[in-house]
Amino acid sequence: MKPREFEELVANYYQSQGYKTELTSYIGDYGVDLIAQKGDERIAVQAKMYGNSSRKVNRKTVMELHGAMTYFKCNKAVIATNGSCMSDAIEVARSLGIEILYLGNNEGNISTESEAKHYNAVIFSEPVSKTMSFDDVWEQYIMPLSGKTISHDGLTNQIIDVDWGGLKKLSSKGRVGKISIEEFKYAYNQLLEHGSVERVLINQHANRCSSVIVLVLSQVPFIGLRDKPKKMLYLKKDIE
Repeated sequence: MKPREFEELVANYYQSQGYKTELTSYIGDYGVDLIAQKGDERIAVQAKMYGNSSRKVNRKTVMELHGAMTYFKCNKAVIATNGSCMSDAIEVARSLGIEILYLGNNEGNISTESEAKHYNAVIFSEPVSKTMSFDDVWEQYIMPLSGKTISHDGLTNQIIDVDWGGLKKLSSKGRVGKISIEEFKYAYNQLLEHGSVERVLINQHANRCSSVIVLVLSQVPFIGLRDKPKKMLYLKKDIE
């Protein structure tokens, strides 16, 4: 299959989903191979036919597509590939809200989402947890931590008390401190807006309380904690 034929395969996929499609110029496409539109949804699609090579979608491709999406006046961006993605590309895609769509193989057959699981990746879309308010998260998941000890990667904190003013904790060094509920709310809102938030960003706002905020919020079932390449919280997507 030639690259243009793969782009046509991607276009056929979107057409089968009820979208109107338009292939861009093969030369000078500014990083967008296809525009797919249905109603108010306008998608900028970059097609990468890497299935028969050792190449993988990298983070530069993801970041460039994010900019091209704005240039083409689209409100959504998708990378479609028959290959696989580098781990940092997946991280950037999750952070920027860009979907990764795995389509086809060398014979041009369209795969299903189960193939995405094979690559340890998913098609990232709007997290269902966006419907859960911070107040609900605080009441349902954080307040019940009162009296419990939580730990991660050598960091241990005993939660003394949690109320609507904030959280009081005892560190492994025996220091008692209280963190305002507003600090947790800031981190959570960043998660909802971007899909992930780095500890360093939380630290800039929370005045050296980021380690505890990250640790506490990671106790919420739909919030994950990743240590490398940078410590960050991210919204999980249930694909079971």
